[in-house]
Amino acid sequence: MSYYPQFAGRWTDLLEKLRGQRIVVIGHQRPDGDCIGSQVALCRVLRSQGIDAVCMNPDAVPRRIKFLLGDTPLVMRDDAALAGRLAIFTDCADHARAGDHVKTLFPSPLACFDHHVSNRGFAQHNFVDVDSAATAEVLAGLFFDAALPVDATTALALYTGIMTDTGQFRFPSTTRRVFQLCAQLVACGAEPAQAGIELFERESVGKLKLLQHYLGSLKFEC
Repeated sequence: MSYYPQFAGRWTDLLEKLRGQRIVVIGHQRPDGDCIGSQVALCRVLRSQGIDAVCMNPDAVPRRIKFLLGDTPLVMRDDAALAGRLAIFTDCADHARAGDHVKTLFPSPLACFDHHVSNRGFAQHNFVDVDSAATAEVLAGLFFDAALPVDATTALALYTGIMTDTGQFRFPSTTRRVFQLCAQLVACGAEPAQAGIELFERESVGKLKLLQHYLGSLKFEC
């Protein structure tokens, strides 16, 4: 079964072009699960192919989704560390989505992987599918179509990206392909329970105190 036959040849060609290159995988400002999940997954798969790749995000990774990183290299706007790298954007509907500073650093992105309908293709190589629920769905399909290795950390990152952008599989964008890909990701080591606990059940002490204060302020009539 092929998930994205329209991208297969171009994806294989791009992988060959990336060999021997230094790559930075960029996500958008105020990153969410699909953004970080896609960055982590693409970076890890590129590194599995011997390609020097790191992630970079203009904003800090939110506490709830830090569990996705594993040992994936992440650079926080260190211009010196990014010098000479080719840029691949993930989950960015346009070139400016990662911020003006990043746009200036990388005026000619090599590639873009995305699912937003507003994406008109701002990179040299664009892998945009507006019928997909998440950028992580697009990447998962490309990886499986090309029989690339997907380790447990990569699988969890992709699964979480899909889960968050489908509203825990409740949005209309949740398709048969979504479930087929998620089944393969679970087979590769993604743990749905872990994603659910980290995203929706692990609260900070500060938030619990705020909730306590709010509930204590309510007045009930008998």
